[in-house]
Amino acid sequence: MEFKIKLDEIRKLMEIETPEFPKYATQIINLANQNAQATRPRVVGQMSELIKEFTGKTLQEWEEWYIKKHPEAIDTATHKNS
Repeated sequence: MEFKIKLDEIRKLMEIETPEFPKYATQIINLANQNAQATRPRVVGQMSELIKEFTGKTLQEWEEWYIKKHPEAIDTATHKNS
């Protein structure tokens, strides 16, 4: 069974504020990420599977859990071409 949760609902549940970005910042971030390919499953893991494994509730818990599970992910994403 598949269902979708709206981003506003996720932010509300996780008690995260909606970030404010300067004009055009999101487009630049998206372009940089596209060029870096840092969010590809081979770099960060398959998110749909990781979400199923995660039992926490907050963004802080997710960050701690993810770094424990994939300690090399940030280094791999940032130094991919090294």
